[in-house]
Amino acid sequence: MTYKHLDERSVYEERYDCHTVEECRWYEDSFLSLKPEGFSPRDILKGSQQMMVLTLFQLTSDRCLQREETISKWMERDRQRDATVERTHPPLIRCPSCERAMECIHSYLNLGFGNNELDRMEFLLACKACKQSRHVYEDGREIVREPTLCTKCKRAVETDTQERDGKRYYIEKCAHCGHIEETPSSLNEKKKEPTEEEIERFKRDKTRFCISGEQADRYVRWKERSKELDEKKKEHELNLELYDKLKEVKKLTIAGIEERLTSAIKKADYGDLHITMPASEREIVLNFSARDLKVNRKEQDSRQTLEKMIKEVLSETNWSLASEGVSYRLGFLSGRIRGYESEEDLEKLTRSRMKRKPAKKKSEMPIEF
Repeated sequence: MTYKHLDERSVYEERYDCHTVEECRWYEDSFLSLKPEGFSPRDILKGSQQMMVLTLFQLTSDRCLQREETISKWMERDRQRDATVERTHPPLIRCPSCERAMECIHSYLNLGFGNNELDRMEFLLACKACKQSRHVYEDGREIVREPTLCTKCKRAVETDTQERDGKRYYIEKCAHCGHIEETPSSLNEKKKEPTEEEIERFKRDKTRFCISGEQADRYVRWKERSKELDEKKKEHELNLELYDKLKEVKKLTIAGIEERLTSAIKKADYGDLHITMPASEREIVLNFSARDLKVNRKEQDSRQTLEKMIKEVLSETNWSLASEGVSYRLGFLSGRIRGYESEEDLEKLTRSRMKRKPAKKKSEMPIEF
């Protein structure tokens, strides 16, 4: 009789629900057993209950939301396994003694449980007349097993099975030292039937932990609401910082910014600052030029020094250096700066200058049941 992997859907549903109950019980017991030092029993109980309610709220909802997809995957996996067993035939292997085709006396699907392990069909072939056997994969490659060693002399032993009084035993016999070791099969052990108390407890826990789709939808809405509140909080904090920065911005006229730049470039050994304002209806853009008074200063150093100095002068004002920076030709440097006049433009300028702060730890959201 060929073993079937695919079972009734109810079997998978029961398996999934059992996993849910076991996992939820583990978390519940873990929280109830917490005994941190320095807290009163009342505070410990209150704190652990709050944590437990939140954790179980999330866990039971996630388990419910994943239930149908997981069960479908399990059933499809077992359906594929049955298809593999059905379509795979034993390879043709001839007996090394009589050259006759060996008979398949046993076959089974070796299930791969790791991430990189695949299900593989294995066959036990035998020539009963010559008492020869081969253990192979479906492609004919022989499966080499590590020999079982004697616990006394550490040499290879012969293995066999025996049936006595309706029970199976695995026998290991050493031909070298004569040691014999018997191990009862785990199949001999009868599965312990749950007591009435355990059955009733499981029913109660299944009702608590295997929640309905409607209950899980509350969790989805809670997550969405929590995300919205978190985003609003971040936006509020960002706006508070923005308003503080806007108050610090110094609004300077063209004359005011020219005075600051003249003083600053003089200290850095630049001179002959000239500022002109091309005709523009919408933007306030000033062209500036200056001369490097240091004879031996290299082009890159000259340009970067002036650019850095200008950015520092403008950093807390309503002016900024154009994106193309400062250009250089034989000690003659030039560029553009832009002035911001309206509140909207000043806000955009301030936002671009603000540095992002490290993400703060999310505050716990209240749970509504």
